[in-house]
Amino acid sequence: MQFEVAPTAWTNYREIVGRYINPRLGPVRLVDLTPMRVKAWHSALRESGGAKGRPLSASSVQLAHRVLHRALADAVRWNVLIDNPASAARAPRAERPEIQAWTVEEAARFIGGVAGDRLEALWTVALHTGMRRGELAGLRWKDVDLNGSSLTVAQQRTASSYEVVVAPPKAKSHRQLVLAAPTVEALRRHRTEQRRERLAAGSLWTDSGYVFVDELGVPYHPQRLRTLFEKACNAVGVPAIRLHDVRHTMATLALQAGMHPKVVQEQLGHSGIDVTLDIYSHVPQAVRRDAADRIADLLSAPPSP
Repeated sequence: MQFEVAPTAWTNYREIVGRYINPRLGPVRLVDLTPMRVKAWHSALRESGGAKGRPLSASSVQLAHRVLHRALADAVRWNVLIDNPASAARAPRAERPEIQAWTVEEAARFIGGVAGDRLEALWTVALHTGMRRGELAGLRWKDVDLNGSSLTVAQQRTASSYEVVVAPPKAKSHRQLVLAAPTVEALRRHRTEQRRERLAAGSLWTDSGYVFVDELGVPYHPQRLRTLFEKACNAVGVPAIRLHDVRHTMATLALQAGMHPKVVQEQLGHSGIDVTLDIYSHVPQAVRRDAADRIADLLSAPPSP
């Protein structure tokens, strides 16, 4: 049977089924799975579906519900069920967490503070491009064109239950990014240092082809990047936001600087501009306020003689 999902999604679905669906709904026959039973499952997850019986967040219940709904939709499509019981059972609504992002002063202090660090290029690429953690972990030298000041996001390395999955990104996430001069220079220095480390390691070197590797050439586990980033934040003395929030920082600063949302959408690899505008709805408000002030300044300026 050929599955219609990406390998990374398949790994996540498998974990969700094993952790949240099978333990509670596995023994239930499909014909006995009613909307009320699905709602009771929601409640049970909210009460004790988390680790060690702790409550599960509404967003996690929503994710589990989507996986169940998709599986039951296949059952309907294959004429195993007449109706999808998950369609009539709404998952609990989850409030969108507030976006955490650095100010321009904090971002500048971080970039200045990691200058000369072994992973300076990693943090520079992350902040200048807004690439996802898995995209950073999956970046290969063959995807980087330093002479052309660009790189191609052609694959990602993600982790589920610490298992690394290497796969192409989604269609809209496969993109070419233009690199600013400081990013190119940071990558050039990084490549030079990596060649030096390769000579020092000799036969112990792992020729993986990845850009961001340890001193022996082994590519970093995606979850390891989170720990390294937190250490870098603490060393510099800036708020230890998530590595994914560096992506939010880049997008927020770009929109506040007047970059067109369509450009930001393509830079981030969002499926559509509506996704970008929905996530960063607070930024256009600030941009519109700035535009209003500029128009007022123009209209209040004395006429030229």
